[in-house]
Amino acid sequence: MNRLAAAGLVVLFALIPLYGTLAVLDPARPPIPAVVPRPAAAAIGVIAVLALLSVVPGAWRTCRRDLLTLAFLAPGGATILAGLTGFDPVFGIGLGLMVTGVGAAGLVVARALDAAAVRLCLRTFLWSGMLAALAAIAMTVSRHPSALYAYDNGRVVGTFLNPNELAAYTLIALGVALPLAAASRGRDRLAVAAAAVMAITLAATFSRWGIFSAVCGLAIYALLTRARVLLGAAVAVALAGLAINLGPGALHHNPRDTQAREVAWRTGLTTFERFPLLGVGPLAFPRLYDELRPPQAPGRATPVAFDPHSLPLAFAAEGGVVAVVTLTASFWIVLSRVLRAGRDARPVPRALAFGLASALVALLIDGGINTIILFFPLGLQVVPLALAVVRTDAR
Repeated sequence: MNRLAAAGLVVLFALIPLYGTLAVLDPARPPIPAVVPRPAAAAIGVIAVLALLSVVPGAWRTCRRDLLTLAFLAPGGATILAGLTGFDPVFGIGLGLMVTGVGAAGLVVARALDAAAVRLCLRTFLWSGMLAALAAIAMTVSRHPSALYAYDNGRVVGTFLNPNELAAYTLIALGVALPLAAASRGRDRLAVAAAAVMAITLAATFSRWGIFSAVCGLAIYALLTRARVLLGAAVAVALAGLAINLGPGALHHNPRDTQAREVAWRTGLTTFERFPLLGVGPLAFPRLYDELRPPQAPGRATPVAFDPHSLPLAFAAEGGVVAVVTLTASFWIVLSRVLRAGRDARPVPRALAFGLASALVALLIDGGINTIILFFPLGLQVVPLALAVVRTDAR
């Protein structure tokens, strides 16, 4: 792996918390107050594309005729196919190429990075996530920007698209930080600090389903590592999350959001029924919302009109059966490979592999009632770090 590709991967890990800012470039975006100006968001997008391009040659050399290569590259292919037949082919194909690039980056991480590069990617991910989370908390405490604070009902969001996106990010970040902190018995200060910041941030998002998903992930990790004390910790987290959401959390949720989510689900199901094979195309759900929504549903200018508010429904409505089957198979392959690699690994790599496997399951649970735009970078780029750490023994 050459230095340019390794540097490109480090940049990609650093940029994940900033992907939500790219929404300002979409003229048909939801009415979310912008965190950065359009030129800054455009610069972030250009840097991300250049970083992806730097990784492509290395990905080409690591491709094999096996299931793991298919798992990383097939989601992009399914996205491109849905884009070709969808209602916005230019945007759909472009997004498909980006997903293919992210998958290629994950393949390079899993197979080609040396120990030094793996360690640098791990540390970059923890540092960027911790700094982004601290910035999000500071923005909420200071109520700046005020429009964003009001739009999200005082929930922590920062540079992410919405609080649920930030909650999803913390699930994977905790899957990296907690195992490293525990395996080092607190000597890995960055991992300890990142774990603490991410746990606080997850609570401050007041994402009820995100906290539930975290409890599920912690329980799965406890079962994989046979640590009974962690099962007790999962119960404690569940009770704490319940207390937070029954108390202060209730003040940060608009009751209409629950009704809007139900409308989005119904519209997503209707869209899938009308276009079952290849869907309406990536992110083309808003184009048909007015025609397919229930009569009493809010209009297309509301946030509910922009996605089905469920990752499986989003894949079904926008990519059809082909996308659902492809993505299910891909993530099953990745998850099974990570678990298999962890079983025979040394203690620290095993802890990280089981941590990221548990975090991936938590992310999938969280996506059950949330559409997560960071799903591909987190699932196809960050989770493969488990395979890389087992292979190189980096930490």
